[in-house]
Amino acid sequence: MTPAIRIARILVPVDGSEYSRYAAQHAVRIGQAYGALVVFLHVVDDQLVSQLADLEADGPERARERLAAQGAVYLRDVAQLAEQCGLAHREQVAAGDPCAVISDTAAQLGVDLVVMGKIGRRGTRRILVGSITRRVIESVDLPVLVVSAPPTDGAP
Repeated sequence: MTPAIRIARILVPVDGSEYSRYAAQHAVRIGQAYGALVVFLHVVDDQLVSQLADLEADGPERARERLAAQGAVYLRDVAQLAEQCGLAHREQVAAGDPCAVISDTAAQLGVDLVVMGKIGRRGTRRILVGSITRRVIESVDLPVLVVSAPPTDGAP
């Protein structure tokens, strides 16, 4: 007989896209079923900070602050999903290469599952550097649930 699946901690990278919000909804439902802690993570992409700093006179620190503040808004949005269900959760903002930060955070926290949206906010840049989701799947040694497109009818 195979042992039961243990899911005590779930990591959910959030980028503000409808795909990541839908992934967060799935993670909350899984968290409820297993009584797991859900950690919502937003990564401020260093490459994006650099690009914005080149366009603005304020420099990289101001760009990083603005992106972190926007990330905090995304995190509060998905955290409300967990709060409505009375689910234990944490919110975390980090900076760096998204794939590396997600992988490192998963290892540091000892998560049992990563739940991610299939497509994020990176647009055409995704074609050039590869999907963050794909890179995370290749870099972690734990299950990654990839959540496809949200339903078009608005149902969860």
